Amino acid sequence: MTPADLTLIVAAGGMSTRMGEDKRFLPMADGETLLSRTLRRGRTAGFRAIVLAAEGERRELTELAATYGAHLVTDDRPRQGPAAAIAAGLAAAETEWSLVLSGDMPFYDFDLVRALLPEARGAVQVVLPTLAGYWQPLAALYRRDAGQAFAAAIARGDRKLGIVLRGLTVRELPLAVDAGLFFNVNTPAAYRLACGRIANEGRERPILSVAAPASGTGKTTFIERLIPRLAVHGVRTAVIKSDSHGFQLDTEGKDTARFMAAGARATAISAPNGYFIQKIEDQRKDFQNLISKIEYDIDLFITESRSRGALPTLMLDRGLAAPEIDARVTALFQKDAAPHDGLLSYDLDDMETAARITLFLMGRPLYGADGIMFLTM
Repeated sequence: MTPADLTLIVAAGGMSTRMGEDKRFLPMADGETLLSRTLRRGRTAGFRAIVLAAEGERRELTELAATYGAHLVTDDRPRQGPAAAIAAGLAAAETEWSLVLSGDMPFYDFDLVRALLPEARGAVQVVLPTLAGYWQPLAALYRRDAGQAFAAAIARGDRKLGIVLRGLTVRELPLAVDAGLFFNVNTPAAYRLACGRIANEGRERPILSVAAPASGTGKTTFIERLIPRLAVHGVRTAVIKSDSHGFQLDTEGKDTARFMAAGARATAISAPNGYFIQKIEDQRKDFQNLISKIEYDIDLFITESRSRGALPTLMLDRGLAAPEIDARVTALFQKDAAPHDGLLSYDLDDMETAARITLFLMGRPLYGADGIMFLTM
């Protein structure tokens, strides 16, 4: 059995209680929404059929189903959560086995299905992946007859997945994979993280901006402390600093300074341990232009700026000025951290969390329970 022998059931209920708006249609990148990204990637993965299971019909769902060749099904009873999507999806499945996947899981790796398939045999009704002991029921394989158990459970008032699963023949399969693959976009803070990671997917090398609204906040120190923590994970970094006042790196009297004073537009120094190029430009170059001039043995470009970072940005706040929180800001690191509506907030000295967030935004693996706890905040 291969993925081509399976039906993909995308569970996309639509209540979005924690998000505060319908997360299925949140914009991600290049005109895609959260749900259309999942459907596109599922179609590319080569499943025999796709079932889009939603709580109710609406024009946007019908259009998405038509675009990706999916069969739209709706819940028999409203407000029953993922259990209803599983029941309706399995009832419509064209194959004996189906992958049930949450529609808000934008980084799921469909190659993981190949690890689950060998366990789909005999009396097993559910192949349930686990990560650091946590069940992943919305990224699991279900045999078609399991849908009857979910329908019966809903009829008697049980809609919790854990309760239904305990009545089925389940094969748990522990996985040692990146916790980011099971990341759910459930909250505004999670949405910011997802947008930051997706922005880096479209770049030749990922970028992380570190910004602050005032001098003296500690951007340089923050980056200085972050770099070695990333190096432990094999991340090679380059830093690009933004300076609105202009600069002069060489000292008066040195040959290169004399050349520039004489009117040279650029000077370069070549040495056994590296090189340096200084070039005068008529206007500021953007970060991408500078990045293109740096050799590609770099895994991450970190930019330091005054509240004008690129997506994703870690904003620092020491209470010296009000930070500018816009769509580019992924997380806030504050002195005496306080909760911030719709935004992950941490202490300014919490460098371990800063490193974990950075690895996630790069698409680098996070393992173990610590990664799970971070990703489900």
